[in-house]
Amino acid sequence: MRNFRIQFLVLILLLAYGPVHAEGFLMGLEYESEKDTKTGITNRGLSVIPGWEFSKENLINRVEVLLEHNKDTSADSDGFTRKENKVFLRLRHDGEISDRVEYYVRGGVGRSFNDERNFNYAYVEPALVFKLSERWEWALAFRESNSIDGTAGEHVGKFITGANFDLDKNNEIELRYVQGSGDEKARSWLVEYVHRF
Repeated sequence: MRNFRIQFLVLILLLAYGPVHAEGFLMGLEYESEKDTKTGITNRGLSVIPGWEFSKENLINRVEVLLEHNKDTSADSDGFTRKENKVFLRLRHDGEISDRVEYYVRGGVGRSFNDERNFNYAYVEPALVFKLSERWEWALAFRESNSIDGTAGEHVGKFITGANFDLDKNNEIELRYVQGSGDEKARSWLVEYVHRF
């Protein structure tokens, strides 16, 4: 297993390396409020997202590590208040369809550490991004997520939409609405701030 991890890391670095035109380090901070439509319980999460952005010429344009902590705001019917920590390695490829329409495909693998059962998971998320003006964009995406170690109850589809706003060339805000289906039926709102150094 350790050899597989090393080979996987080397593959990521080779794909991301390409021409040596790295854009540089970036840091994201994301807040999410999610409401389970079955139980009515709200879960709030905070993620720190360090990453590295590469030239548009590369197959992989961005590599990020998501470090998330989330917790329910109230107990369920059994008196249990769920909390979770996640670590996720995410890769992203960007492309252009026209002057006003771009796309991205991102995904990766991660680990959930929680009160019930820890598990490994992965997701893939294709999206279209429409340029509305010089600073505003609108994104439409679909994320397919599932456990990769046989853990049941983790297959979730998410429809994701919302606006991106460039404050300036180094600072961006993303606002998203997310509708979940499958094993987790929930609605959430999230805001993410990204700073490029």
